[in-house]
Amino acid sequence: MEETLTPGARRAMDRAAARAQARGAHAVEPADLIAALVDEPESRAAELVAEFGLEPGGVREALGLLPLDAAEDAPYALAGDAAPAAPRSRSIRAVLGEATARARVDGRKADVGTEHLLAGLLVEAADDLGPLRDAGLDLDGLRDLLTREEEAEPLPPLEGPPLDLSDAVRSVDLARMLDASANRAREGLRVAEDYARFALDDPGLTRRLKEVRHRLAAALRGFDPDLLIAARDVRGDVGTHIMTPSEQVRENPRAVLAANFKRTGEALRSLEEYGKLVDVWIAGRFEVLRYDVYTLEKLMMTAVQAYRTLDDRRLMVLVGGLPTLGDVTWIVGEALAGGADVIQLREKGLPDREWLTRAREVRILTAQAGARFIMNDRPDLARLSGADGVHLGQGDVTVRDARRIVGPNLVIGLSTHERGQFDAAVVSGAGYLGVGPVFPSATKDFAEPELAGLAYVRAVAESTKLPWFAIGGIDEANVDRVLEAGATRIAVSAAVVKADRPRAAAAALRAALDASPV
Repeated sequence: MEETLTPGARRAMDRAAARAQARGAHAVEPADLIAALVDEPESRAAELVAEFGLEPGGVREALGLLPLDAAEDAPYALAGDAAPAAPRSRSIRAVLGEATARARVDGRKADVGTEHLLAGLLVEAADDLGPLRDAGLDLDGLRDLLTREEEAEPLPPLEGPPLDLSDAVRSVDLARMLDASANRAREGLRVAEDYARFALDDPGLTRRLKEVRHRLAAALRGFDPDLLIAARDVRGDVGTHIMTPSEQVRENPRAVLAANFKRTGEALRSLEEYGKLVDVWIAGRFEVLRYDVYTLEKLMMTAVQAYRTLDDRRLMVLVGGLPTLGDVTWIVGEALAGGADVIQLREKGLPDREWLTRAREVRILTAQAGARFIMNDRPDLARLSGADGVHLGQGDVTVRDARRIVGPNLVIGLSTHERGQFDAAVVSGAGYLGVGPVFPSATKDFAEPELAGLAYVRAVAESTKLPWFAIGGIDEANVDRVLEAGATRIAVSAAVVKADRPRAAAAALRAALDASPV
């Protein structure tokens, strides 16, 4: 989900974008952001940098940067103007993820401030800030100040001691329960985060899991850590010697992921219930975390299912509006022969019975070719035709309602045209996304302001590894531009369906995709 910035942090990001564009860069880099932070005169980040050794001018000089208003060919002034959206480099995405985690360690709705952006830079982009150390900035001291756990805002004071010590036996038993559950929750989240990070390679899901881990750590500080550790008795814990057969076997990484989400949810429930004996407010934090973990479990499992359905499928051809069933089957056959590995059937104005007949024929052709078949708009016909999934538009039924029709196994795709729709689609559990329109389309009429363009393609490429297809006016002449923007999958219609030689047109697009790294 898009990070929520304080006004000062937002101005700093705008300045960073302006700096990147002024020097002709394609993306915002750490040097742009650190310079922008110190250019925000009354920000906490600027105060800290000055306190630890460098004034704004020293930062710019060390990095070889001009003041923004003196930068050559600056595209606009910042006297009240907002910077246009700019792509973010991989390191800046990591910085924002760390900053968001730092901001939300004590609550889900905390905004990201300039000090959090500075902490993110110090953790995720320290190598880029090396010249500042040479110029006299105490990077290590600044990082220690901003990242040590005890600097987090303390929890509200408890009405009594962290645990009731009036009954020694009771306090030790309770401490053992809380300690064991805390360990299980931490371990389960780490296992899930490793899957998002290394198996899915998804920055968005990894960031969400990291945020939850930080918030769990903050909530656990409501208990006395010394008492919990002192009460720990691994050798005397009868549970360590009991293991069921199911615990000894994991069929695949997905089974590991599923087991650890269950482990985390159960541990949080135990922390919530036994935490009520310590402080009801603290217990409530574990309840909120538990619900967030349930949502993350859904998002992760949806992503896994989508990868399984679409795996290396990269060329989707949308077919529809043809006069006869014979025309449909011929075009589908040519597209498949040319390298299409997903066919989407999109019909308008046909009676349902004829539409379903066409769908069943396409299902046979795609199954024979080992390709996926997606039905457009109609979850009911997708289920009846045996399709692999259904694709929905913003005006169609919701993902939730479609899931009630198609069941748990079909993949559900959703068209998105801007960042808000993208975030909502991910949270809704869409298995893959349509991203566009990138260019004016021969099959749909879009006004110029409605075009998402290559900027939106870049933004999505930076945000998720969930399967998504760039769509809208893509053909052999412009496909390289789409791939350079970060797309690895495309969906086309007219470029193949209306081509004089559909098989050759599909083959040309497939060759471009195969030549581009995934």
